[in-house]
Amino acid sequence: MPDTPGWDPSTVHTSLPESELERDALLASLQRLTEIGVWSYDASVSRLWWSDQAKRIHGIDPDAQPTFEEVLKRYSEADRGRVNQRFTDAIEDREPFRIDVGLAGEGTTERSVRMYCEPHDEDGTTVLRGAVQDVTDVKRREQRIEILRRTSQELRGASSRQEVAEILADAAKNILGLVNTTVRLIDEDRTILQTVVATEECVERAGDRPDYSIGEETPAARVYRSGEPEIHANHERTMDDHNRGELQSGLYVPIGDHGVLSAGDIVVEAFQNHDLEAASLLGQLGAEAITRIGWMNRSRAV
Repeated sequence: MPDTPGWDPSTVHTSLPESELERDALLASLQRLTEIGVWSYDASVSRLWWSDQAKRIHGIDPDAQPTFEEVLKRYSEADRGRVNQRFTDAIEDREPFRIDVGLAGEGTTERSVRMYCEPHDEDGTTVLRGAVQDVTDVKRREQRIEILRRTSQELRGASSRQEVAEILADAAKNILGLVNTTVRLIDEDRTILQTVVATEECVERAGDRPDYSIGEETPAARVYRSGEPEIHANHERTMDDHNRGELQSGLYVPIGDHGVLSAGDIVVEAFQNHDLEAASLLGQLGAEAITRIGWMNRSRAV
């Protein structure tokens, strides 16, 4: 590097932090900036160590020292066996892995984490070292692509409004993870939003879902009139007389001028803008399909 006025090469420090305190501070900063946690597991003593960021991702108290079994319970029931098997393979065969799993929570919308693992041989003992990252947003972007691909294909084969509603409810539940979903479509007189499909989980938690007059002050009716989606963070503040059972929060998106798709969760503040965007995309696809079916039916009648 050429000499620069005011620059003294002797003042530049290229070495790593020398003290353990400095190294810990650097590691903590890197984890905050990258939002990636680190961990290690000593198989000889069955000891698991998690960084503060790794604990934060899993919803674990920073002062806690969780065991492997306790961490395993943080994953969705369907994924616990996969995680356990990968750890077993890493310990016994020293096989590295990368795995995406669902993170269980109090609500019914799933978060996703990605876990990396690299086994090491240290004095004849297998030590696993790895990282963990919340990839919920990445998964949701992938879900939107999947919505466009899979749902568009299915909707092209739909021949009735009922079939469209069923496809929308299935996609909301099984692609977006909005398990408590209801699809309401406008009736022939265009005065009532009729419940066409409600998922089994929604009925179990909230009871049979009612029809709504488009003139009443319910979120679904208002969204239908305005064409603008809404999130209700806490149904205690939703000012109507309708019973929503265990559902504490909800989102509502228009299906064009044909109806409304709604979803609920059993915890407050369960939904964010990315949930609304993905559900709105689903509503747009449904609206296009119902419009197409209407044109086809009218063409046949001519």
